[in-house]
Amino acid sequence: MTASRKIIVGLFVIGGFVLFALGLFWIGDRRLLFSESLELETQFANLSGLKTGSKVMVSGMDAGEVLVIHVPTRPQDKFRVRFRVLSRFQPMLRADSTASIQVEGLVGSKVLQVEAGSETAPAIKAGSLLPSREPIEIGAVIQQGVDMIKKVDSAVDEVEARVLKTIDIVTEVGERAQKVVTNVGDDAEEVFRTGKKIARDVEGIVDGVRAGRGVVGKLLNDEQLAARVGNSVQSMETTASNVSRVSEDVRKLAADIESRNLGEKFQRTSENVERVTAQLKDILAELRPAGGSARRGLLDDVRVTLENAREATSDLAENMEALKRNFFFRGYFNQRGFFDLDSVSLEDYQAGRIAPRRDRQHAWLHAADLFQRDAAGQETLTEEGIRKLGEAIAPFLRHAPNTLFMVEGYTGRGSEAEQFLLSRERARTVRRFLVERFGLKPNYVGAIAMGAVASTAPGGAPFEGVALVFFPEKQK
Repeated sequence: MTASRKIIVGLFVIGGFVLFALGLFWIGDRRLLFSESLELETQFANLSGLKTGSKVMVSGMDAGEVLVIHVPTRPQDKFRVRFRVLSRFQPMLRADSTASIQVEGLVGSKVLQVEAGSETAPAIKAGSLLPSREPIEIGAVIQQGVDMIKKVDSAVDEVEARVLKTIDIVTEVGERAQKVVTNVGDDAEEVFRTGKKIARDVEGIVDGVRAGRGVVGKLLNDEQLAARVGNSVQSMETTASNVSRVSEDVRKLAADIESRNLGEKFQRTSENVERVTAQLKDILAELRPAGGSARRGLLDDVRVTLENAREATSDLAENMEALKRNFFFRGYFNQRGFFDLDSVSLEDYQAGRIAPRRDRQHAWLHAADLFQRDAAGQETLTEEGIRKLGEAIAPFLRHAPNTLFMVEGYTGRGSEAEQFLLSRERARTVRRFLVERFGLKPNYVGAIAMGAVASTAPGGAPFEGVALVFFPEKQK
């Protein structure tokens, strides 16, 4: 081995050791192994997926990791979690600091979240046991809400049944009262007529007395007048009997209401509704605590999770864009066209920058064969159009799931802006149908508005319709 080769080998070995040492240092720094820390403990009845090595965060900032999780020896005991926190966070942690299990990021990994304490609470020391807040399981909360809704529904049904029963009773009482009023009205009318007759007779007697015809003797000997007085007395007795029957009906109605305990049942129903309302308030308070409370509710945790998800999605999009330009993966994206098909420009497409190393095969379909306008004036596919699209794409289906496929929209109607909108809508309508009907991969199927393009028809009139463009690999 020559001296130069030995030097190269030596440099390579030294470089390998240097990279290995840098890697160890980087990993240790990521795990916070070279920073001064203190160990603390807390307890949970339900770990909810927390495990050894999980991240520890103080007020949302990375601060350490979970070291050991001790399994309880008895059913009533809790899991004892030992974790370490960087010493620089010690001034923030107090005896009233609480530990809770939260969800981090889009993948849903569990972290141990420690909240900062209050200014008046004493500072903590190494080995201190922090109070904890048990994690809220969404499934348990939803099940509790479902059970509560069932109870409310059952209570409402019971109240409805009792109200309907009460309405029936009130209706029956009303019918009885109406009959009584009708009978009393008839009797009163009869008494009124009899009274009018008696008044006329008394008026005649008074007239006779004034005329000096011996009215008292005539009254004692006039049988017709005596019969009328007897009828009046009988009518009064009948009226008194009807009033007595009405009083008896009212007494029976009161006894019936008392025997059925309707008052007690209404009171019991009202208490059940109040109890259900209080339970619903407790659930809402658990979902989102009242303003000013330091405790976070379930809705706050969901909002934090969604914010983390949006941030992770943005980071993932940036990573994918960087991956497209990476040396190792650039060839794959060049084969695919190195374009996002949803944002490709017409200039790039017409210049052939989409999949330049592949062939192009066209299938042309006229708008008159594909579309019809609905009541809102929008173009929709007809049955004939669906059949023609199936015939046009059939030769490409065995390659389409993994091959670039474009739908071009054409029209020459209206202004330039109207041409763009109509041709884009035609292309998107056909693309949406092909993806749903034939199971094509959406990221391999694009739609582009071509606008007004002269056709081969006489006079070069703009083509109206769509074109299916397939990009197969070039034949060697």
